[in-house]
Amino acid sequence: MTLPSNLASSQWLIAAAVLLTIGFVMLGAAYVFRDRIPVHWQVPLRALLFGVRIDHGAWITMSDGVRLAGSLYLPRFVRGPLATVYISLPYDRRRYDEALGSALSFARRGYAVLVQDVRSKFESEGRDFLPWRHATADGAATLDWIVSQPWSNGKVGTFGSSALGELQYSLARARHPAHAAMIPIAAGGAIGSAAQHHGCFGSYEGGIFQLASGFGWFAMHGAKDPQAPPHAELEPAITLRGLPAADLVRRVRPGANAYDDYVHMPPGDPAWENLDFVSDSDRIATPALIVDTWGDQGVAGTLALAEFVRTRAPANAPVHQHVLIAPGNHCEHEQTARSGRFGDLVVRNAQQPYFDLYLRWFDFWLRGQGDGLAALPAYSWFVIGEDRWLSSRTWPPEQARSQHWHLGSGGHANSREGDGVLALQPFSDEHNDEFLYDPDHPVPSRGGPVCCTGDPSSRSGPVDQADVETRDDVLVYTSPPLQQPLRIAGPLRARLVVSSSARDTDFVARLVHVRPDGHATNIQEGALRARYRNGITRPELMRPGETYALDVDMRSVAYLVPQGHRIRLDVTSSCFPRLERNLNTGGVNVDEATPLKARNRLHHGGAAMSYLALSVLDMSAAQTGAD
Repeated sequence: MTLPSNLASSQWLIAAAVLLTIGFVMLGAAYVFRDRIPVHWQVPLRALLFGVRIDHGAWITMSDGVRLAGSLYLPRFVRGPLATVYISLPYDRRRYDEALGSALSFARRGYAVLVQDVRSKFESEGRDFLPWRHATADGAATLDWIVSQPWSNGKVGTFGSSALGELQYSLARARHPAHAAMIPIAAGGAIGSAAQHHGCFGSYEGGIFQLASGFGWFAMHGAKDPQAPPHAELEPAITLRGLPAADLVRRVRPGANAYDDYVHMPPGDPAWENLDFVSDSDRIATPALIVDTWGDQGVAGTLALAEFVRTRAPANAPVHQHVLIAPGNHCEHEQTARSGRFGDLVVRNAQQPYFDLYLRWFDFWLRGQGDGLAALPAYSWFVIGEDRWLSSRTWPPEQARSQHWHLGSGGHANSREGDGVLALQPFSDEHNDEFLYDPDHPVPSRGGPVCCTGDPSSRSGPVDQADVETRDDVLVYTSPPLQQPLRIAGPLRARLVVSSSARDTDFVARLVHVRPDGHATNIQEGALRARYRNGITRPELMRPGETYALDVDMRSVAYLVPQGHRIRLDVTSSCFPRLERNLNTGGVNVDEATPLKARNRLHHGGAAMSYLALSVLDMSAAQTGAD
């Protein structure tokens, strides 16, 4: 029996309405319980409701025959050709929240999106994972595949944070004609030897291996074989105290691991040039919208990359890049704005319309729509403590001036109870402060630029320094109450004149904000292994007892210290477990297990010019900045 056509149509309409209602109910439930439902469970339903088709079988063959696995997100109801957003990652394209959420967000707005596992990870073929070996060539081959597809308009933008951002810079090295724009977020680890920075995955700081983050990342993600079993339960507080440092990941995850390669390639080793980090020979021209935070351990690399691209751009190629630096820890620019917290600090007015900026950037460069954020300044940056955004054409701002705070004491600057002072005028009499650095009892890390540790108890950003500053192996130099507000905007540096009983040791310098009630929180910090005092590529051991001048880079920051408050410089020789301990032997530190104690001295006054160098922006200069 054949139903009347009007009755059949009605039944189809009813069925469609029921299915649509069920879909909306399920979507509503997924929204209400979104914090409890894994994102990779939510995405297929949301894709169905938003008209996005997902194909997890996008296999692409590289030049050497290795196939990389990809997931292709295509809008169902948008006619091509389509601009493409490409996301490459080592974290499992089917389950990684950031990639899943970003892919769906761009696809529902009419973009094709390809999310791809890097070589040797998850479903992609290969057995030799090492960040970021093959990334440039593999990325270029993937772009060749994208532009050959019938749905492609020939233009590709890249997107993502941290590792996902670093891989964008690796691809940008290829200068592929289809790579029309990129949005690297928290991607300072992409810098290699460029501008003599030698950052390489954010692994090293002043020649010192960033142990807590390095161990955590490689233990979780560094296995070379994609079929390797998962790591054992991480107990960083216990494991990281073990020696030698080279064995730490092996203790929780047996098998070949990229950690072994990284800790045995000292900074400056020519082998780094084979890993597709940005080097001095690169000329990058891909238009970039760059985002980072002041608490990111790689923020110095982010700013160095932006400057490198600006000054080393190909001839006759205009530079199109904008840099936004927000408050917060690694990759937490949006989270910090929502929570209003950065470590122990309250922050206000930190919001930015990030996704709107991302869309406008891609709409212009990939679709030819809009103005490409033409009104956005070259640098937009949030001033911590002032709770406002300022802007500049350069970093540091052109109006910033260098200000030196000289170290002084009567020879007893040990701990905050000592006699160490900071003053704008140099001291005429030379003195020195001495402390015993014992690697078996290192100064603990308290906040600061640390991430990816695998330790849920680890805190980042500005936190109370009380227990650190009561130690005798920490030298503390404090200014008088400020007579006017001090706005810091630019790189920080400590010039330290030092000597040691050891052939090699480390020096850590930390800028601290001291409130009238004595509460002290860290602002920014840096470290240097003494053997690299002449440059990363020119290591040279010390002669015990001989005096040397060290320049310790302490990253950049924008921070307001109010009138009546004080600034402080803490100097010591360890920051554990954020940084690998120097065992003071002068040997291959990562392979050694028997530490030596070092008696370290900091000289100041007279001919020994030890000082803290700040980049200071007068409060009146705010009139020329843009909120």
